[in-house]
Amino acid sequence: MAICIDFELIEIENTIARYRYGDCLRELDGMFETDLYRFTSGELPGDTSMAEVVVLLNNNQSQWSAIKAFTKIYRHFQEHGEYPVKGGYYA
Repeated sequence: MAICIDFELIEIENTIARYRYGDCLRELDGMFETDLYRFTSGELPGDTSMAEVVVLLNNNQSQWSAIKAFTKIYRHFQEHGEYPVKGGYYA
């Protein structure tokens, strides 16, 4: 079974990025926010739960899907030092 999750940046406020996400070819109706500057700087302890790193913002979402999108966002951030505008997780 293939997994396909798309995401797109809504806005960045200070260091917090807000994203919408969802299954490919469907409405991106999930929303989450993350602060990768705090996460990568070590300001958040290593045992911080993913629910505190990937904060869900509405009822139309899956924590699992949000974490998959976050993984791609995090890798891009590590490589380029900025939040990606769009992308996806495909497996």
